[in-house]
Amino acid sequence: MGSLVVYSEDSAEHRYTICQDEESDSYFLVIDEQPYKEDGHLFEGSFDDVHDKLKDLRAAEDLKTI
Repeated sequence: MGSLVVYSEDSAEHRYTICQDEESDSYFLVIDEQPYKEDGHLFEGSFDDVHDKLKDLRAAEDLKTI
């Protein structure tokens, strides 16, 4: 699967990257160089869906560190 990095941000604990699959034009999230999965399946969708998931995960991380 060819992918293109379209967004990246770092937190105190992780590096979050949103990539676009060049074949399907869907987006997926990578955390610390590992594809993010839910229920054993790659979490993928529109850029907005994946970015919203990234924000949710960052918020949970921030709550954990407070």
